[in-house]
Amino acid sequence: MKTKTIELSIRDNDHCKRLADPHNAATYHMEALLPFREIAKLDRGNANVRPPSEGKKPFKDMLETVESSPEAFHLKNRGIIYLCERFEFDNGAKRLAVTIPDLPAERYQEDGVAKFGIADGGHTFKVVEKVVGNWVEYSESEDWVEPFARVHLMSGESSQEATIEGMVEALNTSSQVQQYTIDEYQKVFEDLKAALNRGGFDTNLVSFRENEDKPWHVMEIIQRMACFLRDRWMETPPASMYKSKGKALELYTNESTRPEFFRLFDVICDIITMPEYIQSELGRGLVDRRSLGKLRSVRPMKKPEQRPGTNYWSKYRIDLAALLPMASAFRELLQLKGDRYVWRVPPKEVFARCAESLYKALVNKSRQTRTTSQLGSDVEYWGVCAQIVMRTQIAMTEERFVGANA
Repeated sequence: MKTKTIELSIRDNDHCKRLADPHNAATYHMEALLPFREIAKLDRGNANVRPPSEGKKPFKDMLETVESSPEAFHLKNRGIIYLCERFEFDNGAKRLAVTIPDLPAERYQEDGVAKFGIADGGHTFKVVEKVVGNWVEYSESEDWVEPFARVHLMSGESSQEATIEGMVEALNTSSQVQQYTIDEYQKVFEDLKAALNRGGFDTNLVSFRENEDKPWHVMEIIQRMACFLRDRWMETPPASMYKSKGKALELYTNESTRPEFFRLFDVICDIITMPEYIQSELGRGLVDRRSLGKLRSVRPMKKPEQRPGTNYWSKYRIDLAALLPMASAFRELLQLKGDRYVWRVPPKEVFARCAESLYKALVNKSRQTRTTSQLGSDVEYWGVCAQIVMRTQIAMTEERFVGANA
């Protein structure tokens, strides 16, 4: 692979110190105190598990330090850990050369591309970029000085017990990185992405890591799938999946239970968009729209909305606490064919027959609950919806049987 070298200027040779690794002679360390304009020359790379968020408190606090006490930034900030192919310090020239892969950013996540760049300190680097990008504004103040930050360079081989992925995960756990971000970094969702793509769902619409502003989130997709694990919920409705997306993620990432999700891959797009379909159909006139708009769990919109990734429009936004028990009820229509679930009968045909009954169940339960969220936790509501769908499917099957034998 081609490489490129980034040259950084050191203000003082005492600002740069080579360290020996205590256990691995093939791993090399360099501690450097660098001014912001030199740090900004570095390439962010692909080692960090999540993009930075400018809306979070640590980011705002760092900017406040830059503005109010820039001379103390390197004392208050824990700095950046940067992975590179190699580094070389020329103390005569006061120059630090950092060598990294030379490839376009769009290839960073490809298989076989080595991890390099910022392993920890992504928010710090974003602050550096922001300050350097507004350098004229900052430097106009006579009392302001350029801040420094600590950069810890690492190169060479890692020991088998401390792989790059393990190191990055451990570093970022202290920053409370969410588990799904770590899972994405470790490529846990690759099979899920492939299934969504096969079904025609654009995975570019889905956030698989923190701080990605996209219309769908991997946690809600897994939550919806978890509600359709038909064999798992034979005795107890999946209300627990509404209450905890984290529990749904645990089921997906556990090697012993993940195959249950794989069974849903051939119907995955129907499953994850079922709530939007129901919302659209209820608002289209299958039920009394005047009473629909008065429900606590329903919010009328000024104009129809369409969620990206679906073809379903609606003038009503219905809370998931009301929709998910209805949508999940259609797991009763699933049957195994080999190692994959298929629809026993088309779910949209069944919904057309039982929409009014499902709506009545929602209205009745809404009268009995004080808050919308209680709907999603009401096991009885989940059970009633499932019974309605199952009875409708049986009735339709019997009608077809009688018609075929008439």
